[in-house]
Amino acid sequence: MSNISKSKYINDKVQAALRGLAIAFIITTVVVPQYFGIPLPGFDMSAIRIMIVVLMVVICSDRDKLYGFIDTIKYNKIFISLLPYIFVLCYTAALRADVKAFLNPFVEFYTLFLTVYIVKETIGVEKSISVMLGCFYFLVFMGIAEYIRGDSIFKVLQTLDGVVGGAFVRGGQYRIMGPASHSIAYGILLNIGVAIAALDMKKNKIYLFQRPILFLLLFINIIFTGSRSALAVFLLTVPGVFLLSAKEERKKTLLIGITGIILMIIFVLATSGTPVGKYFMLQFTSIIDEIFGTSLSLNYGATKIIKDSSDYRDALWDVFDVDWLNPLVGIGRKRRFATKINGRVLESLDNFYIAEYVRYAYPGMIAIILFFGYTIYLMFRKMIKNKDDIYTRIFLLCTVLYVVSLYFVDSIGTLKYCYLIIALFVCQANDVAVFEPRHKRSKYLRQAI
Repeated sequence: MSNISKSKYINDKVQAALRGLAIAFIITTVVVPQYFGIPLPGFDMSAIRIMIVVLMVVICSDRDKLYGFIDTIKYNKIFISLLPYIFVLCYTAALRADVKAFLNPFVEFYTLFLTVYIVKETIGVEKSISVMLGCFYFLVFMGIAEYIRGDSIFKVLQTLDGVVGGAFVRGGQYRIMGPASHSIAYGILLNIGVAIAALDMKKNKIYLFQRPILFLLLFINIIFTGSRSALAVFLLTVPGVFLLSAKEERKKTLLIGITGIILMIIFVLATSGTPVGKYFMLQFTSIIDEIFGTSLSLNYGATKIIKDSSDYRDALWDVFDVDWLNPLVGIGRKRRFATKINGRVLESLDNFYIAEYVRYAYPGMIAIILFFGYTIYLMFRKMIKNKDDIYTRIFLLCTVLYVVSLYFVDSIGTLKYCYLIIALFVCQANDVAVFEPRHKRSKYLRQAI
């Protein structure tokens, strides 16, 4: 075999391996729990971190692929928008002697750009979405089984401590959590699934009931999470998908939607005396109570704990008045936060933006908000520029609603879901998300995505 033939053979093998790993990486991101991995002193190797190492070994085995990966980062506008935040991570880690203050978020960003490269280089956006849809079908059936079983089936994979707690219960009913570390985190993932499931990739259309069985099971899973924020975001996702649809799909959505609402009302009335029926009503009335200050949920098993949860989130805004927090240098991730304000002890930071203030002070909080804002701006710009681009519309909806979700909870391992969506957007938005080099055109820009 000649040297040229050998080189081509090796390149083909590397490309095939990279393609298989790309699919495995997406499955790992969506399905594999973050509490599954190899425990190490100081920095556990979760499944997704192991995948990062394996992928980098394959990429580094080919010089062209390594240069292509570097270009993926170097010419990416998303990376430029992250630089202020990375600067904050660096000085916080240095001043607080806290390696995790830099390393944890840095690995998540690295995952974003690695996803951009492997999707662009191998399977493409459509195939990636198909893999994600397969994952969601698997998860929703597992979610039903989990609710019946009363415990997460994924916990058999737990090898890392301190990531997931015990079972979550509300109103006497078990709250499913899927592969996530918390029921709320699983609800965030499911809402992304609702938007992705509306894509008709063959006809280039958006239709809410494109996959009716998946939509129904996603909705049921969201109810079974017992998360009011997840249900509230679902009630925003549905009209969001509706507005992004074409006129013909809107008509069909209205017809089926009205029919579905009537059937759901009949179902709830028929099961009003059962635990399942009460649980459905508990979720909806809890949201009504939250918005209008009523007490309807008390009729369906709500307790003082639910109201205390809402009051606690309201009290979190007093964290900005805590005098021992430095407004320019956060406490990092190593140090535990706890304080007492107006007689209430605040420990759990159930708001990502407030948590970022505690970890990285005002500079970090502002920098991460600017990152999300700039990303949404690029998506909106792409949507306006190409009105037939159904993918950007859905990616924009997913990102906006994810940013809204973080108002109710810390990231709790969900940033990887949003970064996967952002990575897919970058892969098909070269014209708005990538810089054009001044002197030479890189392979990253030349390649059709």
